[in-house]
Amino acid sequence: MPLRFYFPTLFLNYKIRILKNSMKKYILFAVILLIKVQLLANTKAPSSNTDTVLILKNANVLNAEGTKFLKGKDITIRGGKIVKIGRSSKLIAGAKTMDLAGKYIVPGLIDAHVHVTAKYKNNLENTFKDLNYYLRHGITSVRDAAGDGEALLKAQTAIRKGERSGADVFFASFMAGDWYYNRGQNIRKEPYTPWEQRLIPGDDLDKAMAEAKACGATGVKLYHSFDKVFLKEIVRAAKRNGLKVWGHVMMYPAKPIEVAAAGVEVLSHVSMLEVMRTDTLFNRRTTPMAYKDSVIANIDIIPFCKMMKKRGAILDATLCVSGERDPWVFPLLKRVHEQGVMIDAGTDQIVDLKREFPRLIDELGYFVEKCGFTTVEAIRAATITNAKVIGEEKNIGSIKVGKEADLLVLKENPLLDIKALTNIALVVKFGQIVAR
Repeated sequence: MPLRFYFPTLFLNYKIRILKNSMKKYILFAVILLIKVQLLANTKAPSSNTDTVLILKNANVLNAEGTKFLKGKDITIRGGKIVKIGRSSKLIAGAKTMDLAGKYIVPGLIDAHVHVTAKYKNNLENTFKDLNYYLRHGITSVRDAAGDGEALLKAQTAIRKGERSGADVFFASFMAGDWYYNRGQNIRKEPYTPWEQRLIPGDDLDKAMAEAKACGATGVKLYHSFDKVFLKEIVRAAKRNGLKVWGHVMMYPAKPIEVAAAGVEVLSHVSMLEVMRTDTLFNRRTTPMAYKDSVIANIDIIPFCKMMKKRGAILDATLCVSGERDPWVFPLLKRVHEQGVMIDAGTDQIVDLKREFPRLIDELGYFVEKCGFTTVEAIRAATITNAKVIGEEKNIGSIKVGKEADLLVLKENPLLDIKALTNIALVVKFGQIVAR
């Protein structure tokens, strides 16, 4: 069993001694170093033999920038990595070759906002079903924004070892302030865990972040009940400990522009920008939708967008969770997009295994059909930008020598029609062809 499974216990065992020991910072450094070693060992460890070679021939391959297809290219894959893009000059002994003439190869898609576990008493088999559903539809990686960290680590480990099939999962340690959990009434009964923490001023934030990293989290999801001053302290602690910093657009009380200014890297839910309005009739049930549309249209988003661009932050739009209820999110996102803010593709939806296609396809369709994105921009949102969201842009998100062979092979050109992403010929994950 990987060393990481034992770290939450080790932190408990060391807790008293660390607090009493004047050498606390050195012990913490050693623990974090061991965590990094184990994380490195567990990262991207597919079961394929390092000598296994797969050659995908004669395909139209999306270039590394994600802007156009290169015609008639071969992709040579060895040990799960792309080792060559171009014409294969000679046969490689033992290589498996597939002629994909007329097909289009794009990077495996990434959904930057999913939930594949229950917070408590999770059924791990259901988690595997969800992750396998994603993979079969060309979504090779996902970011789980908040869930059962123990279950997510088990799923991540099994998939990376090749013991189970599914999209690679990166997950967050969920963090919120006291008011969110207790409303000032001390109502929280369940104990906190490394993947679900309460943070209040005066806490040892480095310890909190070390515990989050020890449970396998890629980043922290900052949710609620943080003011702008404390939020900055939390963000700095997370980054010191090598964690990505994700959170809501609105932190209650920290406002959207304050959240961006604090250094949160990915801000979720374009719908939350409605808090910048001053109208008092907006939330009344009897208020006509046309009136709401006019209120949203008059929100001054320019200062927020400027701050997002200044900090290099990404907006996790999640149109799927609010589009039917709040149709004004579409023109609002279009305005944000026109300002040049980076936007990722996430859905924030519980998986429905009965749906013909994952909701990520709907999200990308909304981008193109209702929010002014080109097909190039939409596909980049679900590949290059989403790889940046999870801090894996050096490994996935584009088709390039040295990157992982996470690939989606299509029968039609998605740059002509985004719906072509549903017409799948085959999926490749860790250099292996996925059974469909």
